[in-house]
Amino acid sequence: MPRLLLALLILFTARASADKLEPRILFLGDSITYGGNWTVYVESAIRAQKGLSRATIVNMGLSSETTSGLSEPGHAGGSFPRPDLHERLGRVLTQFKPTLVVACYGINDGIYLPLDPTRQLAFQDGIIKLRVACIRAGAQVVIVTPPLYAPDNRAKDAINYDGVMEAYGAWLVAQRPLGWQVIDLHPLLHQSVAAAKKADPAFIYAKDNLHPGEQGHLFMAQAVWQSLAPMMKWKSDVAFADGAKLKTLRESSVILRDAWLKQTGHKRPGVKGGLPVPQAEARSAELIDEYLKK
Repeated sequence: MPRLLLALLILFTARASADKLEPRILFLGDSITYGGNWTVYVESAIRAQKGLSRATIVNMGLSSETTSGLSEPGHAGGSFPRPDLHERLGRVLTQFKPTLVVACYGINDGIYLPLDPTRQLAFQDGIIKLRVACIRAGAQVVIVTPPLYAPDNRAKDAINYDGVMEAYGAWLVAQRPLGWQVIDLHPLLHQSVAAAKKADPAFIYAKDNLHPGEQGHLFMAQAVWQSLAPMMKWKSDVAFADGAKLKTLRESSVILRDAWLKQTGHKRPGVKGGLPVPQAEARSAELIDEYLKK
């Protein structure tokens, strides 16, 4: 059977299967996703959809992780190499059984070096492996292009690493005609940051040039949601949670994240362990009850 026909058959079967299952939504990514702020905003919009208020939504982002399998010399002071998503992905998919995966990688995959064909190909291969594994596991998969690097001080980006991320994102967008669902986050973030700086020249997206602050995470969530909602045929004009509701949802998200990372396992030292998954799910259910009543 021709490869294209086989790929389309796999995709159709996966989507048909997912349509019949209870929604189980999984976020994957590196430290920006592990931090969870943008994912919790998006989660709040998902929970505002009819029939999804109590959907199972888990963030399993992992700090330092790549999908390319690459790690720069002396990473973390030489104490450990960057973890490779593919070391744990099979366990995550088998145990969690997602119907939808939203994945955001790239910022670590270039390992903070200039654009290089070999490193770029490793990223591309890693993303392809990720996508195929998710589809074979019966999940719909949405890939998010990488976020920004050093938008507040371009002089800090002598090698134009943000340009590396643009190149990685451009390749992802170029896969759309092949049926890939890709959210082009990178240019939308640049627009949001530029508008914020115009309104307030003191605005800072990322104090360390990498990890967005709270407003940066909100920009990420807004950019993801404006594409994700129509992809999933969800109502897009919903407000993100804030205040006490957002705090409650974040607590639930952290409890589930820590529990599932512990259960599925990984090779990233220093990650806080969590409760056994059944206990975490019970506590999360209580918090979601509180969230829905606020």
